[in-house]
Amino acid sequence: MEADPETIPDAEDRARLKNVGSTPRPSFLRRGSLIQKRDHKVKAAIIRRIHILSWIKSYSTKAAISDLIAGITLGLTMIPQAIAYAALANAPSQYGLYSAFAGSFLYVIFGSIPQVSIGPTNLMSLLTLQFTMDKPVEFIVILTFLAGIMEFLMGVLKLEFLVEFISVPVTSAFTTATSLIIIASQLKGIFGITYSAKGFADYIIGLFGRLSEVKLGDSLLGLFCIIFLLSLRFLNNIPVSTNTKLGAFLKKFLWYISISRNAITVLITSFIAYYWIVDSGESVPFKLSGKVEPGIPTFQLPPFNIDYHNRTLNILEICSELGAGIVVIPLVAVLMNVAIAKSFTAGTTVDASQEMLTLGCINIIGSCFQSMPACGAFTRSAVSHASGVQTPMAGLYTGIIIVLALSLLTPYFAYIPKATLAAVLICAVIFVIDLKLVVRLWRESRRDFYSWCGCLIACLVLGVEIGLLVGVALTCFHLLSMWARPKTSVKVEELEGNQYIRITPNAGLYFPGIDYLRERTNRATAAAEFHVPVVIDCSKFTGLDFTSAKGIGNIAADVNNHKQLLILQNLEVSLQKYIDTNYDIIFCNKDSKLQEILTQEGIRNGTIPLMQHIRASIDLGYKVDPLITVDESQQVRRDSTE
Repeated sequence: MEADPETIPDAEDRARLKNVGSTPRPSFLRRGSLIQKRDHKVKAAIIRRIHILSWIKSYSTKAAISDLIAGITLGLTMIPQAIAYAALANAPSQYGLYSAFAGSFLYVIFGSIPQVSIGPTNLMSLLTLQFTMDKPVEFIVILTFLAGIMEFLMGVLKLEFLVEFISVPVTSAFTTATSLIIIASQLKGIFGITYSAKGFADYIIGLFGRLSEVKLGDSLLGLFCIIFLLSLRFLNNIPVSTNTKLGAFLKKFLWYISISRNAITVLITSFIAYYWIVDSGESVPFKLSGKVEPGIPTFQLPPFNIDYHNRTLNILEICSELGAGIVVIPLVAVLMNVAIAKSFTAGTTVDASQEMLTLGCINIIGSCFQSMPACGAFTRSAVSHASGVQTPMAGLYTGIIIVLALSLLTPYFAYIPKATLAAVLICAVIFVIDLKLVVRLWRESRRDFYSWCGCLIACLVLGVEIGLLVGVALTCFHLLSMWARPKTSVKVEELEGNQYIRITPNAGLYFPGIDYLRERTNRATAAAEFHVPVVIDCSKFTGLDFTSAKGIGNIAADVNNHKQLLILQNLEVSLQKYIDTNYDIIFCNKDSKLQEILTQEGIRNGTIPLMQHIRASIDLGYKVDPLITVDESQQVRRDSTE
């Protein structure tokens, strides 16, 4: 039987067997290993993207119990939040619950961080309100879909670096501003006033313009709910000894009561409203949420044609109406998700692209269930972490609770007072305002403090989307100023009796900073009266562009014009080829070589010690006063020797 020619070792294999002591694998075995390696990469990629495959095989009973407890706790927390966030976005209550169950189920499959809880958030609801105010609810659904598309594309293109341009001070200012706007927007719910507004100033002006319309019933209920919620929040801080079983149980019980405060408050006030109406047959003295549509919506694509202002808008016209929201909402959602993931995975690497892809899938599929834009929430993630969550499976139980609420409890959601929901929102965001960071920035980094103030004011005056862009612009301006004016050390040093000027830029050199380096060099050489060589320490240079490379040549020309020597020390060999060799420049990477060069230069020019006032002026970066006399300089020298 004739052998398969592909299985016969070729001439190259036979030569290797003859010339090498070790036995190489034949080509047909190497092809098999390549196929195995390729299959392994494909399998690893699938596991990395469908993340449930990485942990489901090792899922234990202990982890399942922990996830069950965390999921139930999270569900009780999310239900009142979802209803309140839908009201904040000026959408029917069920839309918040649609976002809650869609995000919970899908994150189980694709999510990589157990603590992250996907669903509606106060920030997403406020941004949604900014871009869909006075528009039909279909705009919210299509905004969710478009945001999901943008998030998915960001994950595919690995654009996670974009969120790194949003610094911590800008993020803090942005969240502080949104918290203040949310508080201002919910004051009308606390006082039972109805008016339409957009922006922080409009909410405040509208409130003071309608103080005569304040309802006593809503005001008393809202105030009671705020006090009750704050009291339950600090309930867990009661000192209880955990050395005994009773103490440990009591501590755990207080903790559950504390984290369930939103559900407890909504439950109590809803029962009051329900029995008030049923028993007395009279209307309650405060406003209620109204009817909530029961059941789970059918799966269908979001509307790509919307009737608005007596005309039908196509998808391009819808995008025009939504404006910057198509970019701002996904960018902020990714920022929040990545920030939450990093905060709960200290010491480990976060796959930001996977979080983007997951968030994109959640919003795309969620829009088919009439969902609002969703992302992770710090408060819910903290609750999940404190509940002992082990894997993303907790989202399954949270989603089941949301589905049960939609199926069984929606008739009772109509009895939830609006003042209660407003109180829940206010108490949820009031602790997001981080004044400690502001004080720290004032003490340690005034530039970051001014960035914080600029972003905050812009968010409150111009809107959160413009404010975020202003914050990013301030951060980028900070970076540009560092590139254009890098910190540069200029000192006179000695090596074996030979003096030289050492110039050390403390950052990489690119085109914005080359003129500044040239200016500092010329000032130093002028202060030294053009007597000593110049050494530029290039150890911090990680790269050169065309302008900076040409600029170094210009520095060499300036130095050479005064018969001085320019030495580039510690410049990588790969970068030396970009420097113009028409000038008198010496490359040096060793101290011994530098010593030899300085010695030869000293012999050529004669060793001239610098006067003390000249040396001090170089070290401080000042320009020497040309009116200083020789006698004065000698007096300075005598004073220094004495």
